[in-house]
Amino acid sequence: MEGYTYEQAAKELEEILAELKSDSISIDKLGEKVEKAAKLATFCSEKLRTTESKIQGIVDKLGL
Repeated sequence: MEGYTYEQAAKELEEILAELKSDSISIDKLGEKVEKAAKLATFCSEKLRTTESKIQGIVDKLGL
């Protein structure tokens, strides 16, 4: 997911989920889309955890 920002990954994930919900994905592309969605979800989750950890470290240093 190199080169992606959180916002880009989240937007693409939302687009894939909308396609899945609307049944507009062909069976031939379904596996690819689900795999991509899983990678995007993992990327977003890791990004959120990392950011939360950084913020907590800053808050701890400031004694808040």
